[in-house]
Amino acid sequence: MGWGELSLKERFFEKTSILFILIILFFGIQGGISLFNKNFAPPMDLFAATGIILVVFILHLMKRFNPIVPILLLLGFVPHLFGLYKVFQYNGEHIQLYGSPQFNYHYDWFVHAFGVFCFSIVFCLISYPYFKKGFKSKLLIFVLILFFMTGLGAFNECLEYVGFDVFGFGEGFLEFGAGDSSPRGGPWENASMDMINNMLGGVVGISLFLLLKKRKESAAH
Repeated sequence: MGWGELSLKERFFEKTSILFILIILFFGIQGGISLFNKNFAPPMDLFAATGIILVVFILHLMKRFNPIVPILLLLGFVPHLFGLYKVFQYNGEHIQLYGSPQFNYHYDWFVHAFGVFCFSIVFCLISYPYFKKGFKSKLLIFVLILFFMTGLGAFNECLEYVGFDVFGFGEGFLEFGAGDSSPRGGPWENASMDMINNMLGGVVGISLFLLLKKRKESAAH
């Protein structure tokens, strides 16, 4: 029986759907707790991750996605959110990984590179069947998806700036805090390095996906 022939209830309790629901609850419950516990990641960040995954879940109910999609979404958000938890002790205070003495502002580089690596593969898994119908060149597909992902990363930097302009200094992606500025170049260098790491993560993620697809398609023939 095809996906379109299943009832909404059957789609809702399918294996990948259950994964989505568990991950949505995982972030959503933390978001609720964070409203009362300041050592948790900021509510805005947790609820933003929950909302994005919820939107992808709704699309999954219509189109059916690979089970790897919710897993990669989880992995892509974890470094950013984990870095905002004040669970580490330093000089008698609870600190977070962003701006910590151990990592300074460099932790943000890993967050961007790894996050976009995961999200690029998610986008490839969702969009590749449609790109394949319109384009024969894997190189062209690579360029188009990379442009989309780097554009999405640049939009995120714009969103961060607007967030700072509205909310000012604080924690989370919409406020200016630890990890948002480099010692030498300030916020401008930090934003530029964020976008460079976005591009590196995208290049690796998209390349890996297309390489595996090429091998799989060659083996099928």
